[in-house]
Amino acid sequence: MHAYMIIAHNQFKLLEYLIKALDDERNDIFIHIDSKVKNFDFNYFENLTKYSNVYFTDRTSITWGDFSQVKCEMILLKAAVENQTEDRRYSYFHLISGVDLPIKSNDYIHDFFKENNGTEFIHYTNNTADDLAINRIKYYHFFRHKRIFIYKLLSFALFQLQRLIGVNRLKKNDISVQKGCNWFSITGNLAEYIVDKIPYYENIFKYSYCADEVFVQTIVENSEFKNNVYMRNSSDNHLACARLIDWKRGNPYVFRNEDFEEIISSPAIFARKFDYDNYPEIVEKILKHIKNE
Repeated sequence: MHAYMIIAHNQFKLLEYLIKALDDERNDIFIHIDSKVKNFDFNYFENLTKYSNVYFTDRTSITWGDFSQVKCEMILLKAAVENQTEDRRYSYFHLISGVDLPIKSNDYIHDFFKENNGTEFIHYTNNTADDLAINRIKYYHFFRHKRIFIYKLLSFALFQLQRLIGVNRLKKNDISVQKGCNWFSITGNLAEYIVDKIPYYENIFKYSYCADEVFVQTIVENSEFKNNVYMRNSSDNHLACARLIDWKRGNPYVFRNEDFEEIISSPAIFARKFDYDNYPEIVEKILKHIKNE
């Protein structure tokens, strides 16, 4: 069994295609909808699948750069881990965005992770984290959820003051920081370990900045699971987390119809990102391809 954890706040037609792509008796689907979204039809999406169970988690309001990004991941991981029973456990937990798609069939995905069982598919930007990454949790970053100029100015002033007086939130915790892509595919053992460590790490990641890119990586780096990371020295290759993501052509690049051959020939398991409103053809072609229709 696999647990798919989806973070979504828009592009709900694309989310519909994503759910249909994952619909398989071996998959359970957990979805977090940003609490700022109004009039979302939960009942409609719960009844899209024929085989998978669809669960909607507790909701929080997500702001870019704020701790709420990490909080959302914590909510999803906790919901999926606690949904397990003695007879129904997940071998892998996948965190994906609502604008991602699997680019391989469900059979291929399950075979791939069975062959690589015990491996953690987590991306590292570099072999060691730089100061900018460390500073995301080394200092207190206040007012990150306030996206207006006066609060940004105040936050910057407080950050500079902390640097001046030598604040270091990590000193007493004695942990190493690592950074990478926030999307991952991890084993059930690691997912359970992270959930067990949430009370400890929640204090570290509160008042952080863009900590979703250091959250799982830092926990892994300070555990025995670091020995199981796939492509640990990946030199920023997103195949380390089994994703096809193009940062050279966009932020990241949005795949289009002309990218179909590139996508399906990739060894990656998932691709991001897509935009059904503007490029629906590529979404529909991928779904037909992985469903062999």
